[in-house]
Amino acid sequence: MGAAGKTRLAAALGIRSRAASAVDLLVVVCVLASVVSPWSISISPAHLAQSFGFQSPACWLAVIALIGALVLEGRASVIALAAVELVLSGWFAWAMWVVTTPRFADLGFSFVGTDLMGAGWYAVAVGLLLAAGAVVKDLNDRAVPVGADLWILTALPGFGLIRLGKWSRGLIWTALFSAAFYFASTDSPDPTQFADYGRYGNVPPAYSRGAEWVLLAVAALLWVASVAATIWQRRPRLANGA
Repeated sequence: MGAAGKTRLAAALGIRSRAASAVDLLVVVCVLASVVSPWSISISPAHLAQSFGFQSPACWLAVIALIGALVLEGRASVIALAAVELVLSGWFAWAMWVVTTPRFADLGFSFVGTDLMGAGWYAVAVGLLLAAGAVVKDLNDRAVPVGADLWILTALPGFGLIRLGKWSRGLIWTALFSAAFYFASTDSPDPTQFADYGRYGNVPPAYSRGAEWVLLAVAALLWVASVAATIWQRRPRLANGA
């Protein structure tokens, strides 16, 4: 089959025809890191065992979707990004919920969901942002009309604006949200602390988690503001029913 035939076949299957880029390589690195890194840490008194990415179905779902975002083209790649978003959101929601159950609440330590999340989750999150940037650039470069994909991308702070061609504004929202969430997570004890105390059936001494809750609230407000900024930017088309 000639080059033209292969190109037509790839287009028919919805597979991307452009060459791999440095961003694609970075996403692959994030994928590999997520598979070999913990997705949850060990907290023995709560009967939570450390689990690596290769042990977690959630990790494999995220990995498959991230790879799909790289190899698929057009709106199919956006749907793959949405799948990654759902996996990461689901894992975060699980972590925030499980720390409110008696197995954690009765231990005398003010757990926050980020305490349980390992490096593998964050590796996928970084890969998602990089892959989303590559997908949006490809859509914009090929002048694909803005449609329902805009609202899927808007779920990622700043990427709705980027889809509308506002790269600077969009990246500012992404950076602000990511910084707030990252600094919130740094308030969590190091996993080795939980492991050390866990050997004796204990948890680290309790301390105030107010700073982390404030930063998580800031991250949530930044997410809402980025959605509002996208709607505001899109409002002329929305007024016309587009």
